[in-house]
Amino acid sequence: MFSRKIFLVVICLFVGINLSGGQGAKVKSLKSTIFTDVELNQKFERGVGLIQSGDIVSGCAILDSFRLFNPTQQYSNIKSKAMTELAKYFYDKSKFQYVINYVDLAIKFGKDSIAMDSRLLMYDMLINSYHNTNNNSKEAFYIQLKKSTSDSLATIKMQLQVDSLKQELENKKNIPDTTTEKRNQTVNQPTSTIEKNNSNNNYLLIIAISFTAIIILLFMLLRKNKESINVKTTNKEIPKIDVATNKSSQGLVEKIAKVELVFIRAEVLGEYGNKKTVVKIINDYNTQLPLIIKNLDEAITTNDNEPIINALSYLKPYLTAFGMSTTLAMLNEVESEAPTEKTTKLLSRVFQIRNHIRRAHDETKALVEVLG
Repeated sequence: MFSRKIFLVVICLFVGINLSGGQGAKVKSLKSTIFTDVELNQKFERGVGLIQSGDIVSGCAILDSFRLFNPTQQYSNIKSKAMTELAKYFYDKSKFQYVINYVDLAIKFGKDSIAMDSRLLMYDMLINSYHNTNNNSKEAFYIQLKKSTSDSLATIKMQLQVDSLKQELENKKNIPDTTTEKRNQTVNQPTSTIEKNNSNNNYLLIIAISFTAIIILLFMLLRKNKESINVKTTNKEIPKIDVATNKSSQGLVEKIAKVELVFIRAEVLGEYGNKKTVVKIINDYNTQLPLIIKNLDEAITTNDNEPIINALSYLKPYLTAFGMSTTLAMLNEVESEAPTEKTTKLLSRVFQIRNHIRRAHDETKALVEVLG
Protein backbone atom coordinates (compact mmCIF):
# COMPACT_ATOMS: atom_id res chain seq x y z
CA MET A 1 0.00 0.00 0.00
CA PHE A 2 2.87 2.37 0.89
CA SER A 3 4.71 1.69 -2.36
CA ARG A 4 1.48 2.23 -4.30
CA LYS A 5 1.07 5.68 -2.73
CA ILE A 6 4.66 6.56 -3.63
CA PHE A 7 3.98 5.43 -7.19
CA LEU A 8 0.92 7.69 -7.41
CA VAL A 9 2.90 10.63 -5.98
CA VAL A 10 5.56 10.12 -8.67
CA ILE A 11 2.86 10.25 -11.36
CA CYS A 12 1.36 13.41 -9.91
CA LEU A 13 4.77 15.07 -9.71
CA PHE A 14 5.44 14.10 -13.30
CA VAL A 15 2.13 15.50 -14.47
CA GLY A 16 2.50 18.63 -12.36
CA ILE A 17 5.88 19.37 -13.93
CA ASN A 18 4.45 18.84 -17.41
CA LEU A 19 1.40 21.03 -16.74
CA SER A 20 3.60 23.87 -15.55
CA GLY A 21 5.66 23.79 -18.78
CA GLY A 22 9.45 23.66 -18.84
CA GLN A 23 9.77 21.22 -21.75
CA GLY A 24 12.31 23.35 -23.66
CA ALA A 25 13.62 21.81 -26.86
CA LYS A 26 11.06 18.98 -26.67
CA VAL A 27 8.18 21.48 -26.89
CA LYS A 28 9.73 23.14 -29.91
CA SER A 29 10.32 19.78 -31.57
CA LEU A 30 6.75 18.53 -31.09
CA LYS A 31 5.21 21.80 -32.23
CA SER A 32 7.22 21.75 -35.45
CA THR A 33 6.56 18.06 -36.19
CA ILE A 34 3.72 17.14 -38.52
CA PHE A 35 1.82 13.96 -37.69
CA THR A 36 -0.74 12.17 -39.83
CA ASP A 37 -4.17 11.29 -38.43
CA VAL A 38 -3.19 7.61 -38.38
CA GLU A 39 -0.02 8.34 -36.38
CA LEU A 40 -1.93 10.49 -33.91
CA ASN A 41 -4.59 7.82 -33.34
CA GLN A 42 -1.94 5.13 -32.93
CA LYS A 43 -0.11 7.27 -30.38
CA PHE A 44 -3.36 7.97 -28.51
CA GLU A 45 -4.34 4.29 -28.42
CA ARG A 46 -0.85 3.33 -27.24
CA GLY A 47 -1.07 5.80 -24.35
CA VAL A 48 -4.52 4.56 -23.30
CA GLY A 49 -3.38 0.94 -23.64
CA LEU A 50 -0.32 1.49 -21.43
CA ILE A 51 -2.47 3.02 -18.66
CA GLN A 52 -4.92 0.13 -18.85
CA SER A 53 -2.09 -2.41 -18.71
CA GLY A 54 -0.61 -0.78 -15.59
CA ASP A 55 2.27 1.21 -17.10
CA ILE A 56 0.84 4.44 -15.73
CA VAL A 57 3.91 6.69 -16.04
CA SER A 58 4.54 5.85 -19.71
CA GLY A 59 0.84 6.07 -20.60
CA CYS A 60 0.38 9.43 -18.89
CA ALA A 61 3.57 10.75 -20.51
CA ILE A 62 2.30 9.85 -24.00
CA LEU A 63 -1.16 11.37 -23.46
CA ASP A 64 0.23 14.47 -21.76
CA SER A 65 2.58 15.06 -24.72
CA PHE A 66 -0.47 15.79 -26.91
CA ARG A 67 -0.62 19.22 -25.23
CA LEU A 68 2.61 20.14 -27.01
CA PHE A 69 1.55 19.28 -30.55
CA ASN A 70 1.17 21.92 -33.22
CA PRO A 71 -2.01 23.85 -32.20
CA THR A 72 -3.96 23.49 -35.43
CA GLN A 73 -7.53 22.37 -36.13
CA GLN A 74 -6.15 19.03 -37.34
CA TYR A 75 -4.96 18.19 -33.84
CA SER A 76 -7.70 19.81 -31.74
CA ASN A 77 -10.02 16.79 -31.40
CA ILE A 78 -7.32 14.23 -30.62
CA LYS A 79 -5.69 16.63 -28.12
CA SER A 80 -9.05 17.10 -26.41
CA LYS A 81 -9.56 13.31 -26.26
CA ALA A 82 -6.11 12.80 -24.71
CA MET A 83 -6.76 15.42 -22.02
CA THR A 84 -10.15 13.83 -21.29
CA GLU A 85 -8.55 10.39 -20.81
CA LEU A 86 -6.05 11.87 -18.35
CA ALA A 87 -8.88 13.65 -16.51
CA LYS A 88 -10.80 10.36 -16.22
CA TYR A 89 -7.73 8.58 -14.83
CA PHE A 90 -7.08 11.20 -12.15
CA TYR A 91 -10.79 11.43 -11.38
CA ASP A 92 -10.77 7.71 -10.49
CA LYS A 93 -7.78 8.42 -8.22
CA SER A 94 -9.56 11.40 -6.59
CA LYS A 95 -6.82 13.81 -7.68
CA PHE A 96 -9.33 16.57 -8.29
CA GLN A 97 -6.98 19.49 -9.02
CA TYR A 98 -5.45 17.50 -11.90
CA VAL A 99 -8.96 16.66 -13.09
CA ILE A 100 -9.83 20.37 -13.22
CA ASN A 101 -6.61 21.20 -15.11
CA TYR A 102 -7.05 18.48 -17.72
CA VAL A 103 -10.79 19.05 -18.27
CA ASP A 104 -10.07 22.76 -18.78
CA LEU A 105 -7.48 21.81 -21.40
CA ALA A 106 -9.90 19.35 -23.05
CA ILE A 107 -12.56 22.08 -23.35
CA LYS A 108 -9.98 24.59 -24.57
CA PHE A 109 -8.65 22.27 -27.29
CA GLY A 110 -12.05 20.88 -28.31
CA LYS A 111 -13.93 24.20 -28.17
CA ASP A 112 -17.23 23.83 -30.07
CA SER A 113 -16.36 20.45 -31.60
CA ILE A 114 -16.98 18.47 -28.40
CA ALA A 115 -20.13 16.35 -28.55
CA MET A 116 -22.84 17.30 -26.04
CA ASP A 117 -22.71 13.89 -24.31
CA SER A 118 -18.94 14.28 -23.80
CA ARG A 119 -19.41 17.85 -22.60
CA LEU A 120 -21.96 16.68 -19.99
CA LEU A 121 -19.43 14.09 -18.75
CA MET A 122 -16.81 16.86 -18.42
CA TYR A 123 -19.26 19.03 -16.47
CA ASP A 124 -20.00 16.11 -14.10
CA MET A 125 -16.27 15.69 -13.40
CA LEU A 126 -15.86 19.43 -12.82
CA ILE A 127 -18.91 19.64 -10.52
CA ASN A 128 -17.60 16.83 -8.30
CA SER A 129 -14.02 18.12 -8.42
CA TYR A 130 -14.98 21.67 -7.41
CA HIS A 131 -17.26 20.22 -4.71
CA ASN A 132 -14.36 18.23 -3.27
CA THR A 133 -12.03 21.24 -3.43
CA ASN A 134 -14.67 23.44 -1.70
CA ASN A 135 -15.03 25.86 -4.61
CA ASN A 136 -18.77 26.45 -4.25
CA SER A 137 -19.10 29.23 -6.84
CA LYS A 138 -17.48 27.14 -9.59
CA GLU A 139 -19.53 24.10 -8.57
CA ALA A 140 -22.78 26.11 -8.84
CA PHE A 141 -21.68 27.59 -12.17
CA TYR A 142 -21.13 24.17 -13.77
CA ILE A 143 -24.34 22.77 -12.27
CA GLN A 144 -26.28 25.49 -14.12
CA LEU A 145 -24.20 25.01 -17.27
CA LYS A 146 -24.89 21.27 -17.22
CA LYS A 147 -28.63 21.89 -16.82
CA SER A 148 -28.81 24.31 -19.74
CA THR A 149 -26.79 21.90 -21.91
CA SER A 150 -29.08 19.00 -20.96
CA ASP A 151 -32.15 21.08 -21.87
CA SER A 152 -30.63 21.97 -25.24
CA LEU A 153 -29.81 18.32 -25.91
CA ALA A 154 -33.39 17.27 -25.07
CA THR A 155 -34.77 19.91 -27.43
CA ILE A 156 -32.50 18.75 -30.25
CA LYS A 157 -33.49 15.11 -29.77
CA MET A 158 -37.20 15.96 -29.85
CA GLN A 159 -36.71 18.05 -32.98
CA LEU A 160 -34.93 15.12 -34.66
CA GLN A 161 -37.89 12.88 -33.86
CA VAL A 162 -40.28 15.35 -35.49
CA ASP A 163 -38.03 15.67 -38.56
CA SER A 164 -37.88 11.89 -38.82
CA LEU A 165 -41.67 11.57 -38.69
CA LYS A 166 -42.07 14.31 -41.28
CA GLN A 167 -39.61 12.55 -43.57
CA GLU A 168 -41.49 9.29 -43.12
CA LEU A 169 -44.73 11.02 -44.11
CA GLU A 170 -43.09 12.53 -47.20
CA ASN A 171 -41.71 9.14 -48.22
CA LYS A 172 -45.12 7.58 -47.79
CA LYS A 173 -46.67 10.22 -50.07
CA ASN A 174 -44.09 9.46 -52.77
CA ILE A 175 -44.80 5.69 -52.79
CA PRO A 176 -46.94 4.73 -55.87
CA ASP A 177 -50.53 3.85 -55.04
CA THR A 178 -50.89 0.05 -55.20
CA THR A 179 -54.55 0.04 -54.25
CA THR A 180 -55.69 -0.88 -57.76
CA GLU A 181 -53.32 -3.82 -58.00
CA LYS A 182 -54.36 -5.13 -54.60
CA ARG A 183 -58.01 -4.70 -55.51
CA ASN A 184 -57.55 -6.85 -58.61
CA GLN A 185 -55.78 -9.55 -56.59
CA THR A 186 -58.26 -9.51 -53.74
CA VAL A 187 -61.69 -9.74 -55.30
CA ASN A 188 -63.49 -10.55 -52.08
CA GLN A 189 -62.22 -7.47 -50.25
CA PRO A 190 -64.42 -4.40 -50.80
CA THR A 191 -62.71 -1.41 -52.41
CA SER A 192 -63.91 0.92 -49.72
CA THR A 193 -62.21 -1.19 -47.04
CA ILE A 194 -58.82 -0.99 -48.79
CA GLU A 195 -59.09 2.75 -49.23
CA LYS A 196 -60.20 3.13 -45.64
CA ASN A 197 -57.19 1.15 -44.37
CA ASN A 198 -54.77 3.29 -46.38
CA SER A 199 -56.51 6.43 -45.20
CA ASN A 200 -56.38 5.27 -41.58
CA ASN A 201 -52.63 4.63 -41.84
CA ASN A 202 -52.08 8.16 -43.11
CA TYR A 203 -54.27 9.60 -40.37
CA LEU A 204 -52.35 7.70 -37.68
CA LEU A 205 -49.04 8.98 -39.04
CA ILE A 206 -50.33 12.56 -39.16
CA ILE A 207 -51.69 12.24 -35.60
CA ALA A 208 -48.31 10.93 -34.39
CA ILE A 209 -46.49 13.87 -35.99
CA SER A 210 -49.02 16.36 -34.61
CA PHE A 211 -48.80 14.88 -31.12
CA THR A 212 -44.99 15.07 -31.11
CA ALA A 213 -45.08 18.62 -32.46
CA ILE A 214 -47.51 19.64 -29.70
CA ILE A 215 -45.19 18.17 -27.04
CA ILE A 216 -42.25 20.14 -28.44
CA LEU A 217 -44.36 23.29 -28.66
CA LEU A 218 -45.45 22.91 -25.03
CA PHE A 219 -41.85 22.29 -23.99
CA MET A 220 -40.66 25.43 -25.81
CA LEU A 221 -43.55 27.50 -24.40
CA LEU A 222 -42.74 26.31 -20.89
CA ARG A 223 -39.16 27.47 -21.28
CA LYS A 224 -40.30 30.74 -22.82
CA ASN A 225 -42.72 31.32 -19.97
CA LYS A 226 -39.91 30.88 -17.51
CA GLU A 227 -37.88 33.44 -19.40
CA SER A 228 -40.68 36.00 -19.54
CA ILE A 229 -42.24 35.09 -16.21
CA ASN A 230 -43.76 38.02 -14.41
CA VAL A 231 -42.18 38.09 -10.99
CA LYS A 232 -44.99 37.77 -8.51
CA THR A 233 -43.29 40.05 -6.03
CA THR A 234 -44.41 43.65 -5.93
CA ASN A 235 -42.01 46.55 -5.92
CA LYS A 236 -42.52 47.83 -2.42
CA GLU A 237 -42.15 51.55 -2.06
CA ILE A 238 -39.24 52.29 0.23
CA PRO A 239 -40.13 55.29 2.43
CA LYS A 240 -38.19 58.46 1.66
CA ILE A 241 -35.74 59.77 4.21
CA ASP A 242 -37.43 62.50 6.26
CA VAL A 243 -35.05 65.41 6.76
CA ALA A 244 -36.96 66.49 9.89
CA THR A 245 -36.37 63.16 11.60
CA ASN A 246 -32.89 62.78 10.21
CA LYS A 247 -31.49 64.75 13.12
CA SER A 248 -32.49 61.99 15.51
CA SER A 249 -30.91 59.29 13.38
CA GLN A 250 -27.66 59.19 15.37
CA GLY A 251 -29.29 57.28 18.22
CA LEU A 252 -30.85 54.84 15.81
CA VAL A 253 -27.50 54.33 14.05
CA GLU A 254 -25.87 53.53 17.38
CA LYS A 255 -28.60 51.02 18.15
CA ILE A 256 -28.29 49.35 14.72
CA ALA A 257 -24.49 49.27 15.05
CA LYS A 258 -24.83 46.97 18.06
CA VAL A 259 -25.48 44.17 15.57
CA GLU A 260 -22.41 42.70 13.89
CA LEU A 261 -23.03 43.74 10.28
CA VAL A 262 -21.06 42.83 7.14
CA PHE A 263 -23.28 43.88 4.24
CA ILE A 264 -25.84 46.30 5.75
CA ARG A 265 -24.39 49.68 6.73
CA ALA A 266 -25.78 51.04 9.98
CA GLU A 267 -25.12 54.71 9.08
CA VAL A 268 -27.15 54.41 5.85
CA LEU A 269 -30.10 52.47 7.29
CA GLY A 270 -30.11 54.72 10.35
CA GLU A 271 -30.62 57.82 8.17
CA TYR A 272 -34.35 57.04 8.15
CA GLY A 273 -34.29 58.21 11.76
CA ASN A 274 -37.39 56.28 12.73
CA LYS A 275 -37.30 52.79 14.19
CA LYS A 276 -40.77 51.99 12.89
CA THR A 277 -39.79 52.89 9.31
CA VAL A 278 -36.60 50.81 9.48
CA VAL A 279 -38.49 47.78 10.79
CA LYS A 280 -41.06 48.15 7.99
CA ILE A 281 -38.29 48.18 5.34
CA ILE A 282 -36.71 45.08 6.90
CA ASN A 283 -40.06 43.23 7.11
CA ASP A 284 -40.87 44.06 3.49
CA TYR A 285 -37.46 42.77 2.43
CA ASN A 286 -37.79 39.53 4.37
CA THR A 287 -41.30 38.97 2.97
CA GLN A 288 -40.24 39.57 -0.63
CA LEU A 289 -36.84 37.81 -0.55
CA PRO A 290 -38.00 34.15 -0.87
CA LEU A 291 -40.02 35.02 -4.01
CA ILE A 292 -37.18 37.12 -5.43
CA ILE A 293 -34.67 34.28 -4.96
CA LYS A 294 -37.14 31.72 -6.35
CA ASN A 295 -37.68 33.77 -9.50
CA LEU A 296 -33.95 34.49 -9.78
CA ASP A 297 -33.12 30.75 -9.59
CA GLU A 298 -35.74 29.99 -12.24
CA ALA A 299 -34.35 32.76 -14.44
CA ILE A 300 -30.80 31.38 -14.13
CA THR A 301 -31.91 27.96 -15.42
CA THR A 302 -33.23 29.52 -18.65
CA ASN A 303 -29.69 30.64 -19.52
CA ASP A 304 -31.07 33.95 -20.81
CA ASN A 305 -30.07 37.43 -19.62
CA GLU A 306 -33.43 39.24 -19.73
CA PRO A 307 -35.30 37.21 -17.06
CA ILE A 308 -32.23 37.38 -14.79
CA ILE A 309 -32.20 41.19 -15.01
CA ASN A 310 -35.97 41.30 -14.40
CA ALA A 311 -35.54 39.28 -11.20
CA LEU A 312 -32.58 41.36 -9.99
CA SER A 313 -34.38 44.67 -10.56
CA TYR A 314 -36.60 44.07 -7.51
CA LEU A 315 -33.54 44.21 -5.25
CA LYS A 316 -32.45 47.75 -6.06
CA PRO A 317 -34.63 49.67 -3.53
CA TYR A 318 -33.55 47.39 -0.70
CA LEU A 319 -29.84 47.46 -1.61
CA THR A 320 -30.02 51.27 -1.62
CA ALA A 321 -31.86 51.42 1.72
CA PHE A 322 -29.39 49.00 3.34
CA GLY A 323 -26.36 50.86 1.99
CA MET A 324 -25.14 47.74 0.13
CA SER A 325 -23.27 49.85 -2.43
CA THR A 326 -20.84 47.10 -3.51
CA THR A 327 -23.68 44.69 -4.26
CA LEU A 328 -25.64 47.43 -6.03
CA ALA A 329 -22.60 48.31 -8.17
CA MET A 330 -22.23 44.64 -9.12
CA LEU A 331 -25.92 44.49 -10.09
CA ASN A 332 -25.53 47.62 -12.24
CA GLU A 333 -22.51 46.03 -13.97
CA VAL A 334 -24.55 42.94 -14.80
CA GLU A 335 -27.36 45.12 -16.16
CA SER A 336 -25.03 47.16 -18.38
CA GLU A 337 -23.23 44.10 -19.78
CA ALA A 338 -26.34 41.94 -20.25
CA PRO A 339 -27.24 43.20 -23.77
CA THR A 340 -23.87 42.14 -25.23
CA GLU A 341 -22.39 39.47 -22.94
CA LYS A 342 -23.23 35.76 -22.82
CA THR A 343 -25.08 34.56 -19.73
CA THR A 344 -22.12 32.41 -18.66
CA LYS A 345 -20.00 35.57 -18.34
CA LEU A 346 -22.52 37.10 -15.93
CA LEU A 347 -23.37 34.13 -13.73
CA SER A 348 -20.43 34.36 -11.31
CA ARG A 349 -21.52 37.89 -10.31
CA VAL A 350 -25.19 36.87 -10.22
CA PHE A 351 -24.29 34.09 -7.77
CA GLN A 352 -22.32 36.62 -5.66
CA ILE A 353 -25.33 38.95 -5.55
CA ARG A 354 -27.55 36.05 -4.47
CA ASN A 355 -25.11 35.16 -1.68
CA HIS A 356 -24.98 38.80 -0.53
CA ILE A 357 -28.76 39.19 -0.26
CA ARG A 358 -29.07 35.90 1.63
CA ARG A 359 -26.45 36.97 4.16
CA ALA A 360 -28.11 40.37 4.46
CA HIS A 361 -31.30 38.46 5.32
CA ASP A 362 -29.49 36.90 8.30
CA GLU A 363 -28.36 40.37 9.40
CA THR A 364 -31.92 41.73 9.21
CA LYS A 365 -33.16 39.01 11.55
CA ALA A 366 -30.62 40.13 14.15
CA LEU A 367 -31.62 43.77 13.59
CA VAL A 368 -35.30 43.03 14.22
CA GLU A 369 -34.39 41.47 17.58
CA VAL A 370 -32.39 44.56 18.60
CA LEU A 371 -34.94 47.10 17.37
CA GLY A 372 -37.87 45.21 18.87
